[in-house]
Amino acid sequence: MNRISTTALILVGAFLAIAGVPAAQAQDEVVPVNFIWTGCPATDQDGHSCARAVRYQVFLQRASGEEALIAIVEGDTTYTLEAERGIVQRIRVVGVDHLGRLSVPSEWSDPVYFEPERSDGNPDGLPPAQPALLPNYPNPFNPETNIAYGVPADTPATIRMALEIYNLRGERIRTFAIDATPGWHEVTWNGLDDRGLPQSTGTYLTRYVCGDQVEVAKMTMVK
Repeated sequence: MNRISTTALILVGAFLAIAGVPAAQAQDEVVPVNFIWTGCPATDQDGHSCARAVRYQVFLQRASGEEALIAIVEGDTTYTLEAERGIVQRIRVVGVDHLGRLSVPSEWSDPVYFEPERSDGNPDGLPPAQPALLPNYPNPFNPETNIAYGVPADTPATIRMALEIYNLRGERIRTFAIDATPGWHEVTWNGLDDRGLPQSTGTYLTRYVCGDQVEVAKMTMVK
């Protein structure tokens, strides 16, 4: 089973493991994050066995946008991402063997996110420009996971807000109290429904509503 450890940013994917570690904590517009992976036997995208990769394609996803090829790593298993502050980013890699065959992609790494700087050079929880729901961490999780959401500075006090968890049958199983104060807030889900009953292994949806904007994210509980 594939798993992701958020604390170490370790991903065990279909054919390799990725680890991401901040290379520096300097308060710049970008923060270098080192990703290191270990190749292992893999299959190509048609299901055939392929040799150990001699190069890797590195793909980046920014926020919830489309993934893009950002680098080709030759003969190495490391890559340094210049992570932009204030944007959720993650990478995955595809191995290429000596015959040019592409392996199945790894799963996405844990999300990388650094708070934006203040004008005095110190990072803080400045409110987002629009309602935002960050990927939960850890994911997959057992028994708890953290969910962060952002409230814009100009949010009216009377606006409808909600933070809820649904199962894939569309049933609402957990509702959280919302902190409507502008800025970033975080709640912890312990895998229980509103009645205190434990939920089973599976995929769940976090739904964040702020006025007419709705953000949805997937998460997986494993036991």
